[in-house]
Amino acid sequence: MNSIIYFVIALLLLTVVILCVISGLFKNDVVEEKALPVQVKLLSKEEGEDHFSMLMNAITPIWYWRVNHEYIDFLHATIKRMSITELNATTGLFEAQRRCSDLNSAVYKYYDNIKKRCLNGEKVPRGDLDVLNLQQCFREFSLNAYPDLVALVWPEYQRPQVDPLAV
Repeated sequence: MNSIIYFVIALLLLTVVILCVISGLFKNDVVEEKALPVQVKLLSKEEGEDHFSMLMNAITPIWYWRVNHEYIDFLHATIKRMSITELNATTGLFEAQRRCSDLNSAVYKYYDNIKKRCLNGEKVPRGDLDVLNLQQCFREFSLNAYPDLVALVWPEYQRPQVDPLAV
């Protein structure tokens, strides 16, 4: 009976020693992997400018800047010339103008942020959150918010539905 107890104790001790050795081996491998930092090569200022230009050309819809200039002209021709009474008389006009203004501001905010990052040497990928948000703002402003604003002010001149793929 004593020999069985000693055998079980010896087996348990051997198991503990083997587990300690194995965990020690794997622990060293993990530490070595974390100790090696990944070296990211920063872009020069000229390379950053080139990368920013290529990125903006790739993600900006071809119609966006035309729509943006049209929006600014529309503001000066209509909204800025309206009295408070006229503005309040059209239901939803203030909210539609606020939405366009917020989206237009967001476009410039994301644009400036991406440009600053590129000029600081970062190679901003197309899957970056700021890039994706900028693309969403481009689409929402030009395809939804601005046409809705025009429809409120000039219902008879509202822009027809345009398929962006057909442009």
